[in-house]
Amino acid sequence: MKRFLVIAFSISLLVGHALSQNTSVNHATSFAVSLALNDLAKLPSLPSESREMGESEHRILVPGVGLKGLIDPVEQKGTKAGASTVTVSSFAGIAHTGMYPPDTTMAVGDTQILQWVNTSYTVCQKIAPFTCGPIIRGNLLWSALGGPCASNNGGDITAQWDVAAHRWLLAQNVYVAPYAVCVAVSTSADATGTYYLYQFPTVNNAEADYAKWGIWSTAYFQSYNSLYGSCGIECGVACAYNSAKLLAGDKTAEQICHAYTSTDAGLLPADVDSPTPPPAGQDEFYIGGLSPYDTAHLSLYSVHINNQSDWSQGATFTGGGNSQLISIAPFLPPCSSVGQYGGDCVPQKGVSDLLASLMTLMYRFAYWNDGSGQHWLVNFDATASGGNIGPRWMEITAPNTPVTVSGLTVYQQGTYAPDGNWRWMGSIARDKAGDILLGYSESCGNTCPGGTPMYPSIYVAGRQPSDPLGTLGSEVNVISGGGAQTGSSRRWGDYSTMRIDQDGCTFWYTQEYYTVTNSNFWSTQIASITFPSCSGIVPPTQLTATVSGS
Repeated sequence: MKRFLVIAFSISLLVGHALSQNTSVNHATSFAVSLALNDLAKLPSLPSESREMGESEHRILVPGVGLKGLIDPVEQKGTKAGASTVTVSSFAGIAHTGMYPPDTTMAVGDTQILQWVNTSYTVCQKIAPFTCGPIIRGNLLWSALGGPCASNNGGDITAQWDVAAHRWLLAQNVYVAPYAVCVAVSTSADATGTYYLYQFPTVNNAEADYAKWGIWSTAYFQSYNSLYGSCGIECGVACAYNSAKLLAGDKTAEQICHAYTSTDAGLLPADVDSPTPPPAGQDEFYIGGLSPYDTAHLSLYSVHINNQSDWSQGATFTGGGNSQLISIAPFLPPCSSVGQYGGDCVPQKGVSDLLASLMTLMYRFAYWNDGSGQHWLVNFDATASGGNIGPRWMEITAPNTPVTVSGLTVYQQGTYAPDGNWRWMGSIARDKAGDILLGYSESCGNTCPGGTPMYPSIYVAGRQPSDPLGTLGSEVNVISGGGAQTGSSRRWGDYSTMRIDQDGCTFWYTQEYYTVTNSNFWSTQIASITFPSCSGIVPPTQLTATVSGS
């Protein structure tokens, strides 16, 4: 394959300027253009500082008191008649790469799938036999950029597809000083081609943990948790990135970041799936959870770019201090049955080791515009009436006109717990027909009241628009686990990824599981799922630049 000239620049605008005590505008601190991805696979691996997830990261552990008598009013205790007929096919993704949990993420483009797990990524063709290319170490992507992005491979990765621009967004933060945000935007629709590379600063040059990204019509948006300044524990940060400049390879691309409080951590930015964009003038929304402080509301945030032509004027951020709430059916946080909120509580067949459930909203905050209304979907783990965990999922809607967060309404919600098994670590999206699909991990111990002993396995459950609100149909197995995870680290996930194809009908889901019982040799699976009610699927046209064999 033809090699591309590597171009690298060093930018002098290292700090940017503060608009207020909590908001600042920064420029990229360095810029480069990468080699084509398949050429990167031929380079020797860079030395890097990888991190294995610690027991304390991303977790809020508090005594589970005060809510034990709560009855979940939207718990689905049995399987309702409805959307249980889906077509599933799947193939193996990347297996153990030396770090856990895998943080399984994936983006789906016009003709390709890009899966990224800690600490490597691969590109696969989107049609059978789903040929995948070489597995490439993550920080090789930033070889031309150099600096901390190239020398670190710390995880919490994100792979995104911009449905409007037909381009890829890949991102990873640096978790040792000097901290940084590393961003790569493809120069074409071909995931195996070249990428514009950017390095951005973090708020107060502090660690930026558990980052998530969302594609929106006004910008690319990021969230992360940060230990900055006077923040005693991890505090939420929301950032907007000038997507027009990122897509153009403009080394002056801006980043606008706002520091929230410790009660605003774990935010998710809305992420557009639909080919129809948000209505003109619609601001980006973030969503966050309040548990254990408040289990009958979620917290909403908005970001408005003050001047799209002049990003030096900053952005307006709202919702700090949980000041914009949306009411939901009350719930018990996960792990309540073992006397805590969040932590290690999920049992597995054959072992006494318990797996972790995170007390945070699960990736993604998926957005769909069907031409007549706006739809946002999200899920998180909740304790079911049997003491097990089930995903609480919900659909939030608004008219197809620009609204503030006060215009959002919870259209439907449910906690999926049809039996005594434990279901957690989900991801959710919808298709153009209004079908909704939730993917998740499922497990149960040797003694499982009302359930079936099983190793952690991958399942999906869905619904069609004609089904009763707040209910999902019978679940469908993607792949059954062949073993349990043992050892000192009980981390699972920390997230999985549900995507919707550009055909508007095909769901793609990726999640981890184990083939045999061991401490950290996880595997991943990539599944393709369709509803019979969704029609008009158009087979992808293959790119002229094909993916190299593995």
